[in-house]
Amino acid sequence: MITININIRSEKLEDYNSIVNLNYNSFNEWHPRNYKAEPLIVSALRHSQYYDKDLSIVAELDGHIVGHALFSMFPLIVMKEKRMGAFLAPICVDTKLQKQGIGKMLIEEGHKRLQDKGVSVALLCGHENYYPKFGYENKTFAVSGVHVSIDAENISTENITERSIKNTDLEWITKQWNNLHKDDRLALYPGDTISQWFNHSLIYRSSMIYKDNTLLAYVRYRNTYPLEVKELLTTEDNAEKIIAYLMKENLKRTKGDVILSLSFENASKLLKNNEYLKAEEKISTNNAFMIKVIDKSDNLIAKYLQEAKLNTENLGILTFPPVLEIDD
Repeated sequence: MITININIRSEKLEDYNSIVNLNYNSFNEWHPRNYKAEPLIVSALRHSQYYDKDLSIVAELDGHIVGHALFSMFPLIVMKEKRMGAFLAPICVDTKLQKQGIGKMLIEEGHKRLQDKGVSVALLCGHENYYPKFGYENKTFAVSGVHVSIDAENISTENITERSIKNTDLEWITKQWNNLHKDDRLALYPGDTISQWFNHSLIYRSSMIYKDNTLLAYVRYRNTYPLEVKELLTTEDNAEKIIAYLMKENLKRTKGDVILSLSFENASKLLKNNEYLKAEEKISTNNAFMIKVIDKSDNLIAKYLQEAKLNTENLGILTFPPVLEIDD
């Protein structure tokens, strides 16, 4: 063990290149594909409205960066109440120095700093056997809650158009988000600035939807099949035609499947089953989706976790912010 010589500290500007190199090399060993999202995620998260350099933590050995963990704070809704949460992503250690306790040092230091900053809960998507050592509980949130089958051929999408979001849209977007999610079991609020809402890769789209000159919706989706709708802020009268539009215009399909990152309760406010559309509850979770209590005095978080572990129907549906959607 070499941890006695490790210095744990906040990142500095001059560390940026070492950190991005470390993330690339570490994740290249883990999944050696041509594209690595993790170095870009680190850079993008530094531009977040909620970025805190004290939560970008490095492990230094003999003047070299050998480990890095990034905790990012975001406001949460937990069982209808507001809390401050954080997610851990990414974390990496020099491949030559793994299994030496460096990751443990980074995580535990991060948890201490989160507690000092008044954060109630930490979330991550990671190795199902490693992170429970630090108090993370498996399968405690979901990433989608509804499966939709649609026959869009006879659903009118005439004069519907799509454009990128603008600063002038933010007031409308944030108001609609609060109207839809204020009573959720679990929801992550992206933020108040446009960088928290626009898409960060070509495969994802964040758009405003219009019919003629009337604003219908904000929608964020993965432009692949099956269509994955990450956020849909609109009204009941518009949701069906917007999904039909995305299927026909972007995926060039009239029939098919759609995955909604909404609770069934919220989806039911927007969609009604009929001869062209069928929505059913289908919760997508696994042991990699984990939550840890940071503030042990917060009874609300404890209650959420207790209920979540009793039944998957009690899981909150968590949509990660666009800044994390930088995969291929």
